[in-house]
This record gives sequence, C-alpha cells and structure tokens, in this order.
Amino acid sequence: MSDCATVAVSLLAYVLLCYCPSVTITLCNGKGGSGKTTLSILLAWALTEAGHDVAVLDTDPQKTASRWIQETGGLQLAEEGKSYTALLIDTPPRLDSDEVRKAVRSANAVIVVTSPSPADLFTSRDTAEMIRGEKLQGRAFLLFNQVQPGTVLARDLDGMAERIGLPALKNRLQRRQAYQHAAVVGWKSLPMDAREEVFKIALEITALAR
Repeated sequence: MSDCATVAVSLLAYVLLCYCPSVTITLCNGKGGSGKTTLSILLAWALTEAGHDVAVLDTDPQKTASRWIQETGGLQLAEEGKSYTALLIDTPPRLDSDEVRKAVRSANAVIVVTSPSPADLFTSRDTAEMIRGEKLQGRAFLLFNQVQPGTVLARDLDGMAERIGLPALKNRLQRRQAYQHAAVVGWKSLPMDAREEVFKIALEITALAR
C-alpha cells in the first residue's frame, strides 16, 4: 500500500472511532445509473479495509448491491436489529419511494451521486429539492461520479453544484472501468490510485457525518 493510502486508512479509522461511533450514510438520486450502488460497495470496502464493522442496506427492489456482495464476498448485508460502525444505504431511483425518504431521514450524511452530465442536472436538482423538503440542509452533499479530468464538464463542476443546490464534496470519482470491474470481482482488483481515490471520498464523508 502506498504512503498516501496508508495515511488515508489511518485517518479513516481515527475519524470513525473518535468522532462517529456509529454512522449511517445514505446514497441517493432519483435517476438510475448515477452510480449509487457501485459507490455503496466501494465505500463499504474502503471502510472495511480501515478495520470497521460495515454493512450495506440494500433498499433497491432490483437488489443489485445484494447480488454483488453475495457474488464477491468480503462484505456483509445489514441485518435487522443489528448495529454497525458504518451503515451504507443504497436506495432505489425513485423520489416518491417511502424507502428513500426513510433512508434520507435516518442518515448522518446524505450523498447525492451524480455524473457531471447536463442530462443528470434536472433529476439531481429534484433530489436536492426533496432533501430540502425533509429539512436536511447541512447533512446533504453532492458527489460527482464518472468525472473525466480536463474536460469542459469537469471544469464546470462548481457551477453545476450551484445549479443543483447542494454543496459538492471536494473529492470526486473519476470515470474508471476498474470500479465496475471491482464491484464484480472484488476490492483487491482495484489499482492503487483508484483505491486512494475511494479512501479520500470515504474519509471526507465520514468527517462530514460526525
């Protein structure tokens, strides 16, 4: 493991143990294909790698996260009545779903996952509006996924975040085929720079959730 990744893992362990004895992170967006499920799995792996008791609660009727976990192993699905150091809630792409609103209300941090594509602007804005209706300002953040560095869209992320109406995380997830591949074959298949990217996002989210 590189020095950067080692530091990130150590900080991730410290933040959760000292500030967040139990944290719930909900990932949502009214649009399918935004990357919620992939990110739920990646964050769960990063937190597990940092030594925490982590589980994924799959509330999406398609149960993609459940199938991935059953296929690759190494992660656990949440069990009713059991507590975890970190709980990641993967939600269905439906803003009118009671499951989504319940997951949003129960979270220490709500992460709206979106690509920088203008096609995702409207649904992400609707998602932000739903969150504001639940009076969760200060607990909701925007995570840009599938970012291609150096492109026009990548340079306008701050402007897009302003149009959506949520503060954006400083860290972003680049467009990498390795992330989809890892969701099928496991965390260890990720190259080190991709793991460091996920560790940094996990660290930022858990710090905001305290």
